[in-house]
Amino acid sequence: MSADGSVVVGSSGDSAFRWSAAGGMQELAAFVGFSGAKAVSADGSVVVGTAEIASGLFGHAFRWTAAGGVQDLGTLPGYLASFSSAVSADGSTVVGSLGNLGPGQRAFRWTAAGGMQDLGVLPGYLSTTPVAVSADGGVVVGSTTLANGSWHAFLWTAAGGVQDLGKLGGITSSAGAVSADGGIVAGNVRFADGRVHAFRWTAAGGMQDLGCLPNGIQSLAFGISGDGRVVAAGTLQAIGGGVARVFRWTLTGGLQFPGVGVHGVTEDYTWAVSPDGSVVVGDSDSRAFRIQSSILGETYCRPTVENSTGCGGVVLANGDPRLATGALELTATLLPQNSFGFFLTSQAQGNVVSAGGSDGTLCLGGSIGRFVGPGQVMNSGVSGSFTMTVDLNAVPAATPTGVTAVQPGETWNFQCWHRDVNPTATSNFTDAVSITFH
Repeated sequence: MSADGSVVVGSSGDSAFRWSAAGGMQELAAFVGFSGAKAVSADGSVVVGTAEIASGLFGHAFRWTAAGGVQDLGTLPGYLASFSSAVSADGSTVVGSLGNLGPGQRAFRWTAAGGMQDLGVLPGYLSTTPVAVSADGGVVVGSTTLANGSWHAFLWTAAGGVQDLGKLGGITSSAGAVSADGGIVAGNVRFADGRVHAFRWTAAGGMQDLGCLPNGIQSLAFGISGDGRVVAAGTLQAIGGGVARVFRWTLTGGLQFPGVGVHGVTEDYTWAVSPDGSVVVGDSDSRAFRIQSSILGETYCRPTVENSTGCGGVVLANGDPRLATGALELTATLLPQNSFGFFLTSQAQGNVVSAGGSDGTLCLGGSIGRFVGPGQVMNSGVSGSFTMTVDLNAVPAATPTGVTAVQPGETWNFQCWHRDVNPTATSNFTDAVSITFH
């Protein structure tokens, strides 16, 4: 999608499309055969993809503009087909793959001035497949395949060539996205037991696992914000099937879930995130969706004590910090299935280990309010999560009246307590989130 999230490209059936808020979904061109749009420039004016441009040809990478129409990018000698993967922010650089009938797929980088360039491979590697390019077109990331069939994430620059980014103790890795300056990479690592974890890579710190996920859950990262602070947008899914969700990971908030069941179902797959990290696009049961995230506050009190899922619970706030809207929604997730719990709130932060005999840490201090009114004590069900809408004019507090109205300029902290069996009956706390209202 474009930088502001207002233009989305993709494929519908066998036709490439470009969608805009003003014009809706439009077919790019009447190609001879199949076509699919893969990426769009920052301003939404340049679209790249792959299409059967002429009868009898294998797929060719193309570049499209409203003024110039479709430009066939061709192939290099020895290759029968080409496939576009990504485009630079200004639309001047296209990256993709060159393919033939045998092994040895190669990454290419195309510019109007220089044409197609084969990016090469490392010694002992068979192929390279790019998926993303930095804003200025100078850094390319993707996957490189070894002779034994496994693959590793790679980063390419003109100065350094192809660089293997490693695999974080797993058996394979793949890069899914790169920050605007090319310095931060998001991708996935597959482990021997079938788990897949999203990662964030920097030259200084190497690969970083994006966080604990419950046993049997995998994460797939396909996007990154321009500055790398919203590190990934992807899909969480149980190995072998089950619930799939949109997720984000941020430097301040960790693992987050900006949308679940976009079209009333639970199978959501994310493919891109806007440069500021606020807009996520993907598909839900083969219907394209766009989510404008409204995640609030700063997460604190991490790492949390693991519950019986093998991870610590997460609390997430959605809404608007402006009191005039009165909008606040709290979600607790990564909880044990079918566990009862409720939210807590306070204007003070704290750090009480094993509070009340719990396994976890109470991260609130001072006067603590408990959301235990009608409908406020909830069950996590099979999804391991629950959500509550907060009335900001009636927030529970340790006062004679029992509730109070949030005032402009006040900072409130929220956390969730929940029951658990780990391995015997106990309870635990999620992390906490701090929100300043105005």
